[in-house]
Amino acid sequence: MSRPLRSGYLPNVQRTRRSERGIVLAIVLVMIFALVTAVYAFQHRAIIDNTIAANRLESAEADALAKGGLRLAEVIVMIVRAKYVQGDAGSSGLGEQDLPGKSNTTPELSLGNVEGGEAAAADALWQGIGGAPIDIDDERRLRIDIEDEGAKLNLNALVPARPAEEDLGGGVGRGNGSDSEGRDDDDEPSLSDRDDGEGSSASEEAVEYLTAVIEYVIDGMEGDAQDKRYDPAAIAENILDFMDGDQTSLGGRGENEYYRRQDPPYEAWNRPLLSVDQLGLVEDVDARLLSELRHYVTVHPIAGTSGININRAAPWVLKLVYAGTSGNMRLIDDRLAEDLYKLRDKGKLVCDDAGGDLRCVPIGEVGNGDLGNGSVYPVAALPAKPEVFRVTVTATVGTIDRRFEAIYDTRPNPGPQLLSWRRLRGED
Repeated sequence: MSRPLRSGYLPNVQRTRRSERGIVLAIVLVMIFALVTAVYAFQHRAIIDNTIAANRLESAEADALAKGGLRLAEVIVMIVRAKYVQGDAGSSGLGEQDLPGKSNTTPELSLGNVEGGEAAAADALWQGIGGAPIDIDDERRLRIDIEDEGAKLNLNALVPARPAEEDLGGGVGRGNGSDSEGRDDDDEPSLSDRDDGEGSSASEEAVEYLTAVIEYVIDGMEGDAQDKRYDPAAIAENILDFMDGDQTSLGGRGENEYYRRQDPPYEAWNRPLLSVDQLGLVEDVDARLLSELRHYVTVHPIAGTSGININRAAPWVLKLVYAGTSGNMRLIDDRLAEDLYKLRDKGKLVCDDAGGDLRCVPIGEVGNGDLGNGSVYPVAALPAKPEVFRVTVTATVGTIDRRFEAIYDTRPNPGPQLLSWRRLRGED
């Protein structure tokens, strides 16, 4: 005989079943939330992976496009060099078929009818290419900027190179593992290999000129007087000491006293500079001043002796032209710099003499004739021919930009010679 159910038992069972159903619902909700989170995470990861893959593809395309731009620029500077060589041959009475490597069956390359001849047309080609970016399609663009290194102040021209140093330009960039300015680390001379005897020294004129240049550069820097507490004369002497071939500073002390106290220690370079970056090793030249100097100076051609090409120099570099009579030389004033730029706007060239070029204006007729009174230091033949070019290529593919910089020397035969190349990053 069964026992009767106790009062209140059935309602407790119903409450237990409802409680169990509530737990199952909570578990289901948690599982749904976990599944949604997992799906979202998977989709997010898929989007990231897809973006990374797209960026890698765009980066590879941008690299290839930029390097192709360098090759295109190389062809352009080859044309420029060929046209100047052809012009020289024509003025000397040689026919084009008489040029080295030129056969009678080689087709003639003409760049059009431009005042000043083929060389002027070639100049228009390389000077104007930066203003005409190449749009390949909506997602791909290429910009090539070509600069004449002679349009800046060549620091190497301030210290005459010793005979053994004159071939430095031809050896730069050979071998593997070259640095950002084309120098092979294995080719750097050891301290024991350097000449400890008397070598080339900077002239008093070079000291005075570089002091005026450093003073002008510092004056143009941003910031107040407190931010620009430099000693232009000391910096100029330190730079020249770092470059000259002797071991004694212009002040009489040993050149390497400061450098041997650095960590790691090193010695003055005592030869033509291979890179503007080397100025960062010079005593009293900090990163801020070095960054500013890049806008004004170059080291190309290496072991070169020519001054600023005033027919192509930017306005701020024109102000570094040092002219006058002996004992009274100074940087040219704003008025003369404006006169030089006005001539350029008219398509004219400042020349040592009128010659046969219709674009030439004799140097003595510029402005009120001040530029023709006395001399210009360092001396530059006018009109100067472009020899070393700095090429900057910017390739854009989608959202990716790639910038490369290369230095081409057109003087070697058959040329041009790539002295250095590097990828630019940030604000370089």
